[in-house]
Amino acid sequence: MDAATLRERVSRKLIEDIEDVQYPSVTMMDRVEAVLSPDALGDYAEALLEKIEGTRFPSISMLNRLDGLIAQLEQAEARSDGARRAA
Repeated sequence: MDAATLRERVSRKLIEDIEDVQYPSVTMMDRVEAVLSPDALGDYAEALLEKIEGTRFPSISMLNRLDGLIAQLEQAEARSDGARRAA
């Protein structure tokens, strides 16, 4: 199995674990962010958004993480758009 496949499997499993618990630990979120593939970035952001939407008082830490993920997604989209325009 190659590194990309392993990275994808690990990130999917960790995202599923985060979705399954009411309050994911900082360690769990740090771990998924360390192995997160660009393709899974949106899935992880959506998992955090669902946690935020599911509570009246979301944690500041989770809101900050989501802000960072949105910024990463915007940068990836800008790079993709730039690459398409250059082609």
